[in-house]
Amino acid sequence: MKIFRIALLACVLITCPAKVFSSSDQFLDTCLQIAQARDKKLAVADEQLGLAQRRVFRAGRMFFPYIMAQRRFTRGKTVFKSAQNEQVYESEEIGLRASQPVFMGGRLTSTYRYEKLMEEAARYNYTKIKEDLFYNIKLSYYEYLSLKMEFFALSRAFSDIEYLAKKVLVEYNAKAISELDLVEAQNFRDKVENLYRASERNLRLAEKKLSALVNVDSLDDVPVPVPQGLNEDIPEISFSLSECLGFVPINSVDLKLNQLQIKMAGEKRKAARSKTIPKISVDGFYGKSGEAFVTEPLTLATAWSIMGRLQWTLWGNSFEAANSQEKMNPNEIVEPTARTDTNSLDFKLAILDDVDYFIETRESRIGYQQAQSEYDDMFKKITISFEKSYNEYVNSLKNERTLKNEIALKQRKLALLKKRNELFEVPTVQVMEEAWKYAETISAFARALNANYASVSEMERLVLIPLR
Repeated sequence: MKIFRIALLACVLITCPAKVFSSSDQFLDTCLQIAQARDKKLAVADEQLGLAQRRVFRAGRMFFPYIMAQRRFTRGKTVFKSAQNEQVYESEEIGLRASQPVFMGGRLTSTYRYEKLMEEAARYNYTKIKEDLFYNIKLSYYEYLSLKMEFFALSRAFSDIEYLAKKVLVEYNAKAISELDLVEAQNFRDKVENLYRASERNLRLAEKKLSALVNVDSLDDVPVPVPQGLNEDIPEISFSLSECLGFVPINSVDLKLNQLQIKMAGEKRKAARSKTIPKISVDGFYGKSGEAFVTEPLTLATAWSIMGRLQWTLWGNSFEAANSQEKMNPNEIVEPTARTDTNSLDFKLAILDDVDYFIETRESRIGYQQAQSEYDDMFKKITISFEKSYNEYVNSLKNERTLKNEIALKQRKLALLKKRNELFEVPTVQVMEEAWKYAETISAFARALNANYASVSEMERLVLIPLR
């Protein structure tokens, strides 16, 4: 059942990613759309994807024949020993020349597969850059909203404690409390003010950070109103830790990229080894050709040629053999001494002309081993990172619920103390102390709320699946 759920979600992720990653927050969705349209790294990644697609086309083109239209003119002199004079001659050749690889030892196939893997890697790289951008925007957005909630709550708490501080001063001037009570009240007031001012500064910084990530001058440029805060009734994620860890090898972009690196290294090994396999290609020409002295009319006759070539690299040494045959239609030849059939055989052997073979073979083998070792390390790192985020999610969820109840409790207690203070049953300093504790609880709640949203965003970034 667990495997079925994982496979089903993977299929949904592939077939309709736009619906999977859509959120119910219209402001956040708009920010993500603006950032995606304006981010320069994404634009470069898109260009890289287009380049990879062209490289695939180039690699696929290598399987088909190359056809070239050719026309060649030649003019020269020749000397007859008997007559001791020079004769000027000219020749012309016009036609089509074609070249077709027949068997290249698997090099063309490996190159094509390598370029296809590069194209797939470019797609994953685009997804990775986009998801990293979205992740950073979400973190900044949740931080901004949590600080906004904290700032509004602390502003109300500071207004209350400011009123109480003035009341304590009146009580001190009336000799109703001691100087120690006055100093203690001022200390509580200063603590709440420090929290309030720090929250104000942090809120301004968070707004600038979010605007910079979205690539707008200010959040007012986003054509959607900013929410007043985060949803305090946060739901639990829909999967257990073991189910979430099952998503890692299936959907992790980093692991996908590493797997592609392993496959690409394997194709490079095959391409390097293909040098030791004989390669066969065919070249041909068909057209008109002729040669004559300038004093005579130049008549072109139908000509064609075909050449088979064998190339073989053995431990840095290259061997090449070529057999060519040229024919000319004798019915169209005017000059009786012209050749109508030519057959030639050519052999070449070069010693250590391809030393790169040893380097390429060793590089491809090392690259393959390195990619495999990096996959294991990356899988462990991502798994540990996910478990860490999951633990932070669980802890922040418990803290958020506990602090939420504590805030409600302290609100009731603070309201009760205020009423008792009006009846002169409790001193004002005690009310201020409770107001300070209430302000601290608000800050702790905002931090827990932000930590919960941030931890879930990190887990969703690692598995590319909405977890709640």
